[in-house]
Amino acid sequence: MHRLLPLLLLLMMTLIIPLSAQQQDLDDLLAQYADATSPALVVQVTTPDGTWTATTGLADGSRPTAPNDRFRIASMSKTYVSVVALMLVEEGVFALDDLASDWLPTDVVENIANADAVTIRQLLAMRSGIDDYLGTDEFFDALYKDSTHEWTAEEAITYAYGLPALFAPDEEYYYSNSNYLLMQLILENASGMTLPQLTRERILDPLGLVNTYTQISETHPEGFVYGYEDWDGDGVAENVSDINDGAGLGDGGLVSNTADITTFYQALLQDQTLLGEEMISELLNFSPDDEGAEYSLGLSAWETDFGVAWGHSGAVLGFYTLGVYLPDSDITIIALSASYDVDLESLVNDVATLMLGE
Repeated sequence: MHRLLPLLLLLMMTLIIPLSAQQQDLDDLLAQYADATSPALVVQVTTPDGTWTATTGLADGSRPTAPNDRFRIASMSKTYVSVVALMLVEEGVFALDDLASDWLPTDVVENIANADAVTIRQLLAMRSGIDDYLGTDEFFDALYKDSTHEWTAEEAITYAYGLPALFAPDEEYYYSNSNYLLMQLILENASGMTLPQLTRERILDPLGLVNTYTQISETHPEGFVYGYEDWDGDGVAENVSDINDGAGLGDGGLVSNTADITTFYQALLQDQTLLGEEMISELLNFSPDDEGAEYSLGLSAWETDFGVAWGHSGAVLGFYTLGVYLPDSDITIIALSASYDVDLESLVNDVATLMLGE
């Protein structure tokens, strides 16, 4: 037995040295994108060989960013909303091709073009032709007037009232946040529960995602990092974390961290245990978007040097996020930034290059 010890130690060293080197390489790579005094930045990469997390920047203007720090994940939340919807489809609450108007308030149907004809599938797939409430000057005028107002989906969607339809349902693709406000109303009317309750019951609690919550409706004792943006137009980015630009709504309401998002992506896309076979097929049935990539039901797909990528990005006041799963290599990369100044697409590509050696 004693003669085996040197061999075991040698084997352990050959495993530990490369893994340690990979962590150092990831740290060095992140330092090329932001420094220790920048807004918070975290990237986590999970491969069949292990998980590595790198951080830089300041979480609250003074404390160094930690691996488990939470960020607003913005439109990455849409994938969670879609999964909840697909779960209700599996249970027969509604069908993907049911009319959305069956579950929407009458005043919404009467005041939003296409709301009387669009299906649930078309809302999830960004093929409704309904214009984006976030693209209106009126919404941002209201935001500037009262930056701490706590919005409801019913209130925010009124900023899409009277906007002309962009095209007939399913005729084209157009990314509109209005679609997921309408999905929030549908899910809540169909289930009798709030969207935060549904998300917690169906996804967060079963997966043990203790660092994920719906902003405004829920809280976490340690909150989330400060996000920075030039809100007042003076050329200097300031802390905009307390400005409510529709926080907590169905189009981008979640706060999370890299570890929790990785767990969600692995359950949904790698292990494929959150949904049954039929709904997974629907989720991975992509159609061309208007930017040279593809979109399905709250999920994007695009080609990379490492094969197809599945995931979603998010951008909201002071925060920029990107989640990627590479099915050909079983690699998950989550990048969260408290500033728009970081090129997350390049960062994620560089991380994949580092891990795959290409």
